[in-house]
Amino acid sequence: MPVDLCYHYKFHTASLGGHYLIHTPTYRLKTMKKTTSPLLVLSCFLILFPFITKPFLAVAEPVLDTDGEPLQWFTNYYVLPHIWGPSGGGLSLGTHRNQSCPLYVTQETSEVERGFPVTFSPVSSKLPFVATSTNVNIRTIAQTACVDSKVWRLIKEYTGIWFLGTDGIASPGIDGIVSMFKIERTSEEAEIVAYNLVFCPGLVPTICNTLGLYSDEEEKGKRYLALSDKIKPFTVVFQKASSTSSNYIQSVA
Repeated sequence: MPVDLCYHYKFHTASLGGHYLIHTPTYRLKTMKKTTSPLLVLSCFLILFPFITKPFLAVAEPVLDTDGEPLQWFTNYYVLPHIWGPSGGGLSLGTHRNQSCPLYVTQETSEVERGFPVTFSPVSSKLPFVATSTNVNIRTIAQTACVDSKVWRLIKEYTGIWFLGTDGIASPGIDGIVSMFKIERTSEEAEIVAYNLVFCPGLVPTICNTLGLYSDEEEKGKRYLALSDKIKPFTVVFQKASSTSSNYIQSVA
């Protein structure tokens, strides 16, 4: 029996201590469905039966990078726009007006610039990978003159507009609430799955909204990652910093 065809599905449906049922996004299973015989389906079911019959508390979907692999904790990834083009490149760091520190999360002006990589760390998740709808801390990996932590946090700038800055606190408590973010899937049909970054910690009643790009006209249109009802969501993909794959450019060019 070609067990390797069952392996990918088994990995994403394995029960972690009988508490989680993890599934693979539908588009990852299309190829298997087209080439799978009834006998193989039955065999896979028998292999997975001990896992899928255990009780579970939540459904966890892994966030995928541009190679189709689950995002790993504490691993460097570039955050890039889902649609590649002249509107700009990946997320980076920059100053805001006359302030030198803390730094703010900005978008590269050139589409060929990937910006600085980031890492994801769990707030309370016990999963071995980054999952959607799960609070995470995001840290930009860069050497700068600022001695802050480089952990993202919300910073109030204008009425109804919060920018994403650094110097956040990676804590599961109330003191770290402005540094908690989630990743939510936006598309099921694209070859490269797209996501939105969301602020909605859920610990206490607070604002919930998707992050977008705010263009500051007083700074010649410099774009900041921000939280506001006044801006459109910024749809992104995650490219592993060590990846040599050209999947991303091929899929959106």
